[in-house]
Amino acid sequence: MLVLSLAVLQGVVASSALFFLAALIGTSEYLNILDKGKKATPSKFMTFLSVSVVQVLFFLVSAELAEDIILLAAVPVLFIQVLVELFRDKVDGFSRIALAVFGTIWVGLPFALLPYIGTINGTYTGWTVLGFFLLLWTNDTGAYLSGRSFGKHKLAPKISPGKTIEGFIGGVILALVLAYFMPVITGELTETRWIVIAFIIAVFSNAGDLVESMLKRSCGVKDSGAILPGHGGILDRFDGILLAVPVILAYLLLSN
Repeated sequence: MLVLSLAVLQGVVASSALFFLAALIGTSEYLNILDKGKKATPSKFMTFLSVSVVQVLFFLVSAELAEDIILLAAVPVLFIQVLVELFRDKVDGFSRIALAVFGTIWVGLPFALLPYIGTINGTYTGWTVLGFFLLLWTNDTGAYLSGRSFGKHKLAPKISPGKTIEGFIGGVILALVLAYFMPVITGELTETRWIVIAFIIAVFSNAGDLVESMLKRSCGVKDSGAILPGHGGILDRFDGILLAVPVILAYLLLSN
């Protein structure tokens, strides 16, 4: 938490570098999970390349070194990734294409978007990005405490038996309470926007956790990695933000 907070507040370069590293590690974990589950693993080289290109393009825009139009360069890279999987001399070509594109979008894109969202009002501000994580951690805390104290009804028993409806509600409530004070804490965005963002995070962080749980369960894997003692891997720690970030960006752009 401390490293993330310092990097995010330091500036767009430090923030982008940290999330670039997280994206690469997360991509490695994703591919390893597929390997362990004996799935149709896509080309590791092309997957890392496409994730890296997405990271670099968004960094250039976030650091005001290029215009937004350059982001379109990611499109041909994704098409090349599809073509590589299409013509590889292996079976399960369609599965490999789907898993390759999914890996780039699910792991690579959200980490690239985080510094970019920090520039949503023009100049980069780390407090906006850090605010997302404060709400995420608060939601997780509320869900854990509520689930442990009152949890009786399973949210998705076949995917993640530990999650309860009571825990979900508790997470939402605690995140919304913090959102009310976020304009004072961060000095960024309005109270209404933070409340909407808190709700988005509460809903989609749970969805993101369930997506990763489903992936690990289908591949017979307990943790995505062991790089973070006590937390597992990068995907285990950041799965809650992966689906939420694109939705937050869409909301911020539409509400501008």
